[in-house]
Amino acid sequence: MKHAALLALPLTDAEIEQLDDFLMSDLVSEEAMDVSMMDGFMTALASGPNLFMPTMMLRWIWDTEHGIDQPAFASAEDAERIMGLIIRHWNGVNATLRETPHAYEPLVLERNWKDGRMLSIIDEWCMGYYKGIALDQATWSPLIAQHPEWFTAILLYGTEAGWEELKRRKDSLDQHQAFADSLAGSVRHIDRYWMQQRQQQAERGDGPTVIGRPQPLRGTPKIGRNDPCPCGSGKKYKRCHGAAEAVSDFPQSGGRSDWPHPEHLSSEMEEGPVHSPLSQRLTQTRNGTAVEIEIYDDGEGGWLLEIVDEFGNSTVWDDPFPTDSAALAEALNTIDSEGIASVIGAAPTNVIRH
Repeated sequence: MKHAALLALPLTDAEIEQLDDFLMSDLVSEEAMDVSMMDGFMTALASGPNLFMPTMMLRWIWDTEHGIDQPAFASAEDAERIMGLIIRHWNGVNATLRETPHAYEPLVLERNWKDGRMLSIIDEWCMGYYKGIALDQATWSPLIAQHPEWFTAILLYGTEAGWEELKRRKDSLDQHQAFADSLAGSVRHIDRYWMQQRQQQAERGDGPTVIGRPQPLRGTPKIGRNDPCPCGSGKKYKRCHGAAEAVSDFPQSGGRSDWPHPEHLSSEMEEGPVHSPLSQRLTQTRNGTAVEIEIYDDGEGGWLLEIVDEFGNSTVWDDPFPTDSAALAEALNTIDSEGIASVIGAAPTNVIRH
């Protein structure tokens, strides 16, 4: 009973640092997760559609690329200690999502920015979450298509395609932080959806799929510890963005001061309006017509709505909405009731106002 009680205890800040030190050490594969990526990975598994065997989870933590390489523990005692920390964190993520989902926060890194503000570094966490999705992407894909707004930040910061988009966008720091702040809410939405699906499966007598066989992961960035760091510093990844020496303070239950990928961010704080994570591309299945739903703050606590068609025409709502979700609801209701053609113009310079 004492051992079971110990495995239920959340990790302390010191224990999180110990675990991260091990994951960043030469005792594990260059493809091993760091503690933030591991947290994202565990969260995807805990909030997803399937049940995963612990051995399957561990092999991907040790080797994100192939799920094969194993760590070289210094001793049996060291192996027991590290395994205990990982299982306790896994139990903690599950317990939070099941018992107090409103209190869930991702374990992300932070860095002191130029003006003294703390900036969340979410690349590794999002990469970990996306790897959890990639283990059974066919099951996840319909939900991603149905609610793309829940996955906006995860796909932007957790995939190669998203990184390219971030380079193109050059978002402001405020926009970056808005994406970071959206992660906890997205996880709660996703977890609630799959929990309802599992309940319906149980009522029908169907059990969720149990996954225990390693599968190749595709579509996620591969960064070896000896590869150049994506931040552009010229240093090896393990000595820069993934450096264990950079450990200081973890947010939430511990954290590390770390560098963001600077190509993701603008150096100017006021580069432009902050876009809501609910902004999305909407495509009509029947004929492939697509529009961009843009939702951004007005600087006064409200949210502005604009729909842009493929020709660059804008449909702009004059009055701000109290929340970004209210703006999205208005956009979807307009397209549903009036048709997508109502927000598509003929001339590139047309501006249609509601």
